[in-house]
Amino acid sequence: MCSHADAVDVDEVVAVYEPLTRTTVLSDRWRADHVADLSVLVHELVHHLQRETDAEHRCPEEGEALAYEAQERWLAQFGTSLEAAFGIDAFTLAMRTRCLW
Repeated sequence: MCSHADAVDVDEVVAVYEPLTRTTVLSDRWRADHVADLSVLVHELVHHLQRETDAEHRCPEEGEALAYEAQERWLAQFGTSLEAAFGIDAFTLAMRTRCLW
């Protein structure tokens, strides 16, 4: 889960969606029995659906908004949140989902 605006620690990335090949790549650290990791898959599947429906966004960050919303809803079903699971607070979420330029 990253955009060009993020400073990403690659050791923390567990999944990436590749739109050209329509493939979600899961790292060896991704675990199907972890709610947080499953939420990352939900996030990436939203990107796949965006690609399949030719969703248009003014910038890459704008495309993250729906993916994070779906991920937050998934996590809420298990009593957690983006902030609790990943440290993504409201400000960070705003910065990751808005076109800044």
